[in-house]
Amino acid sequence: TQGVDAGARVDIYQIIRGAADNGAAVVILSSDGVELEGLCDRVFIMSRGVIIAELEGKKLTEAEITRAELTSTTVRKRADELRSRSTRFRNWMRGDTSPAAVLGVLVLVIAGLVGATNGSYFSPFSLNTILFTASMFILIGAAQQVVVLGSGFDLSVGPLLSFLVVIASFFVIDGGNIFIGIGLMIVAALAVGFVNGYLTTKFDLNPVVVTLAIALALQGTLFTMRTVPGGIITPIITDAIFAKAGFIPIITIVAVIIALLMEWGLRRSRFGVELRAVGSRIDAAERQGIKVKKVQLISYVLTSFIVMPTAVILMSQIGIGDGRPGLSFTLTSVTVVVLAGASIFGGRGSFIGIIAAGFLVAQILSVPTFLGLSGAWGYWLPGIITVGAAILYAQIRRVRRK
Repeated sequence: TQGVDAGARVDIYQIIRGAADNGAAVVILSSDGVELEGLCDRVFIMSRGVIIAELEGKKLTEAEITRAELTSTTVRKRADELRSRSTRFRNWMRGDTSPAAVLGVLVLVIAGLVGATNGSYFSPFSLNTILFTASMFILIGAAQQVVVLGSGFDLSVGPLLSFLVVIASFFVIDGGNIFIGIGLMIVAALAVGFVNGYLTTKFDLNPVVVTLAIALALQGTLFTMRTVPGGIITPIITDAIFAKAGFIPIITIVAVIIALLMEWGLRRSRFGVELRAVGSRIDAAERQGIKVKKVQLISYVLTSFIVMPTAVILMSQIGIGDGRPGLSFTLTSVTVVVLAGASIFGGRGSFIGIIAAGFLVAQILSVPTFLGLSGAWGYWLPGIITVGAAILYAQIRRVRRK
């Protein structure tokens, strides 16, 4: 009777009582304790599909009904538990986190095959190098995925990465002011993200067009600032970035933790839910009161902000202000996102998958060296695996829609 005026509600109650007086069994579904107390002889309180209390006689009061509702400790049984194992497996494969497991298995298989061919693959130095490279791929992939989840795209992450490295080469050096350098990197990253987001949302421009224009502008600027590589990065930063526990780089552990925190935020925070909603269906998100343009603007700013720690790692690796190595990271970020199983149309993705994809890409790039293959395989292998992954994920999702 919610939404019914008081007069009509009284008439409804009279009809119900009349039917009960004539011997009819009347079942009422309601969440109104006062209504249930006044109409019913016996009340069953249900929570998550389970009867948690039965009230009748003197115990049938609004207070008892409310108490039973608020003190329920039942847990909903997952529908998957009632299905066959094969059905549960298929449903899991269609989820956002399954690509991480698939990629994890692939990483182990490749490691086994390459290690069996060349034993030096499992040397501490080799593993340290692969894991160190993976830290950058995890972060740059996570950065790209933030904006992709909101139905956006950012082609400027690579040039921005290089631009930040060049900025650092003027300040994060021996005799320079490290704090000013890091501060300028943060400000520059946030500014680029804001410009990308503002132009895209304010004027409803295609994100590919906007971020491509910004990428070209950044490239022109960084090569103007540094026509040739220069500015040796201070050991204070490089030593900290290259710190390790055994053969595992500390920075890789940090990158994984950041990605896990982002996964938690994606599933548990309000912004994460809104971001996925915007990426899934913008019109539906607007009807739910979500400020779509604000969410998308923030996603671009976050993407650029996450590029900043990636730049710190890259500048420590190359050790000098050189803008060229970072330019290819745009394609790398897209590769990682696709391998992680994210939908390029938005709304679906997992940062756990980004972690696995980052390790896989770093591993693939090292394979030609250990197998004695030409450098071209460093491009062919990621391309082949990326296309294969995209086809596999598309087929899985097509089955789900059916």
